[in-house]
Amino acid sequence: MKLSVNPAIDFLTRHIFELTFENGEVIFNTIKLQRNGTIVDHANPNELQTWIYNQDILTLFEHDGEVLAKFDVIEVDGSLVFSNGSMSVTPDETVLLKVSELDPTFQELVSHSFQFQIKNGAVLTRDFRLRPDMSIDGYYNLNERFWSIDETTLTIYNQNYMPTANYDVNKDFSFLSGEGVSRNLNSKSIEFELISLNCIKEIDEIINQPVTTLEDEVAFKIQNIVVPTVEESKTQAKDLYERGADIINNSQGQYINGFIDFNTYLNALSVHKWSKYSQAKSYTLQLKVNGKFKLSLVYSKLLSLNPSIREVGFEVAFKEIHQSKADDIFKRNNMNHLSNESEIQKDTFVYDVETQGTEILSIPIKMDSEASLVGFIIEGEAQIYEAGWYARVDKSAVRDIRIAINTTTFKKEEYILDNLEQIQEQIFDQHEASGLNALGAGHLFINVVDNGSTLDAASVNSKYIRVYANPNVGGAGGFSRGMIETLNLRKNGEYDATHVIFMDDDIDVLTESFKRVYALLSIIKPEYQDHFIEGAMLDNIDGITQYEDTGFITHSNDVAYMPVKTSYNLTNEKEVLRNDLEYPVDNEYGAWWFCTVPMKFIHENSMSLPIFYRGDDIEFSIRNQAKLITLNGLAVWHLPFYTKKSKALENYLVARNTFIDQSINGSENFASGVDFLGKYLELYKKEQRMFNYQAADQVLDALDDYLKGPHYIAEHKGIELILVENKKNEVFSEDIPEKIKLNLHTADEYHMLNPMDLKLFLETDNGHGFPEYSFNRFDDDLANVAVVNQEMLENPGKQFMKKRVVIYDTYNKAYCMRERNQEKYEVNEVRLKNLLAKFDAEGDAVAAAYQEAGKEFHTADFWRTYLGLEA
Repeated sequence: MKLSVNPAIDFLTRHIFELTFENGEVIFNTIKLQRNGTIVDHANPNELQTWIYNQDILTLFEHDGEVLAKFDVIEVDGSLVFSNGSMSVTPDETVLLKVSELDPTFQELVSHSFQFQIKNGAVLTRDFRLRPDMSIDGYYNLNERFWSIDETTLTIYNQNYMPTANYDVNKDFSFLSGEGVSRNLNSKSIEFELISLNCIKEIDEIINQPVTTLEDEVAFKIQNIVVPTVEESKTQAKDLYERGADIINNSQGQYINGFIDFNTYLNALSVHKWSKYSQAKSYTLQLKVNGKFKLSLVYSKLLSLNPSIREVGFEVAFKEIHQSKADDIFKRNNMNHLSNESEIQKDTFVYDVETQGTEILSIPIKMDSEASLVGFIIEGEAQIYEAGWYARVDKSAVRDIRIAINTTTFKKEEYILDNLEQIQEQIFDQHEASGLNALGAGHLFINVVDNGSTLDAASVNSKYIRVYANPNVGGAGGFSRGMIETLNLRKNGEYDATHVIFMDDDIDVLTESFKRVYALLSIIKPEYQDHFIEGAMLDNIDGITQYEDTGFITHSNDVAYMPVKTSYNLTNEKEVLRNDLEYPVDNEYGAWWFCTVPMKFIHENSMSLPIFYRGDDIEFSIRNQAKLITLNGLAVWHLPFYTKKSKALENYLVARNTFIDQSINGSENFASGVDFLGKYLELYKKEQRMFNYQAADQVLDALDDYLKGPHYIAEHKGIELILVENKKNEVFSEDIPEKIKLNLHTADEYHMLNPMDLKLFLETDNGHGFPEYSFNRFDDDLANVAVVNQEMLENPGKQFMKKRVVIYDTYNKAYCMRERNQEKYEVNEVRLKNLLAKFDAEGDAVAAAYQEAGKEFHTADFWRTYLGLEA
């Protein structure tokens, strides 16, 4: 789109120019005029020269403001040149300013995205870009900040404008070789390579048209473009929204002046996911905008570095891995590793835009592209009033979606009230004006189950928000109450939900996530309408790390529950693309920090189990054989689990509930083939070897209480048993002795044992039963006590034949000392022997009793009695 009223300025800032005398002698051949009125000269960064263009006159100024040169603007054969000029240093000679002979090289260099690597060595980045403003983007290193060209040499400069590397520029721009500029005559220069990954294309077409549809179609907005708050702009979470200059929020929308990249986790469009799961026919980026800028549409996909995977694609390769007979943890890790061994391939299409007042720009997405994600970049000045991705879809395909949010809280008013306020302001109060396809009144209802009975219901309740006081029965009881009230709303004709979003209370929520769930459900393909839609859990401490989107139950004895994906930094473009891939696993589940479930699965016999919490959401997913959909941008920020380690939860509650979940559903239905008894016996053994006897005792409590049967579990409302277990948690202290502080840096070190010692370590549970003089006498000095990260269940080389070990909580900066105690060890071993004998004698009968009781536990009638509700 070319709407510029002053094409000369556009031409000026898109090319590089050269100064020559009339006889052709070149004075300088790489003049770059920046949009901000400055002239690039990295060789003299303190001699900042400037320029202005007014009434067909281009004037260049020295750093002190004195006129350096003036030129009349002349158009020749459709191109702009600048002649009839003069320079203050040569007043008697005519000087010409014209497009540089190096301009074709400049245009080529800025049109590529490069892989930057050490020659025959490590890849430093696969997103190295030489920007038109002579800065470097995609690689944040102080040694690679700016660039320039001179004849056949590309020079890289550091933040102090000192040259750090030179590259030979030849006719083949797909590969550039270079060498570091050595500061030491005795040091060897490092050789570098730039390998082109893509090409940028200039587009000239009209885009100031609204989205066009046929009579039986509708343009359905599926994603708003969201921008960070003022607070978020000051943190690294800003890059989840956009990269580049700051966006100024004003009463009209967002003001941009500079370079802003919206090709991000929250704002890129997953063409792959939307095309797979929705009935959209095509997609469009639509902006209501006023300004003058370049708009770049960026198509990105991830390509494997493995030729075989590159040929068939990740989806086929991952399916083959999933169908193999390898261990499920290996398969999961292998898929994550292979997605990381990849590179980004991009196609970029650039539009020049200058609007006449406020206009609507509609840029169609090329459906013949194999891109996974599509994002956009704005470079220039723009006031954006509205922005979003639209899908063209048949009117008959749009479904009437009504969502009920079920959230349960216990004395966390700060979180829940803030989330409710955001939903009220950004959805209920604004849906008619700027919300996403009428999400709001009539399409959203919020059930708040208050397990602490501390909320002021009268001040919170509204037409579409309802608070219910509830006993403290944990998440399982709170979410079951939410399901009951959702059914009651339907029964009473108040609100007939089509879907329920189960959502934690202690989260920071992005209201756009609700809107995108609503949009996807509205146009979802029939074959996917019974799928759960799972939102990711992001670390709300660093703000950018994805802890989990979906999880799965493993078959390994080392781990029971595991995220499908490793922790991804979602400000990293490559990891956003990795996150867009789907990793097939067995026993997959969606946690209830943000999980959307069709009402098909919410009925009088679909309630949670009375297990307080930890495992109720997993059991629900496995019981209903959930198939899950994830999407970049569907997320909540949650306090990560590493901040609140509790053996009462992990060793007792999770273990006990796992036994219950499998028994009620039958081992053939709940994680078929997984030996949970073996898993938790191994956990017990690891705690014993690590001298954590109380934690080992908590595992035994889990098995003991399970064997007491379903009625024992149902008789306790949950919190009583957990309070007992909490008292067994070891106590950490922040008052760390100086001698221990000296070794805290070794906490993450893992020490191996030779095969013979490892055999002894396992067979004797780390020497329990050996005489006291067998153990390491150096432990008597605190400076010699091994330090182990709390996250490690065991560390054989550090523990072997020791009398004590320091456990360090790296997050809370606290420690505790564990000491070998033969008496406590033997008490646990005797108890284990008795419990295993009981399990052998009664295990089948207990499991059958749970399976029978499950028919009752899952009913709304049971929960009405359990919660003390009137029939």
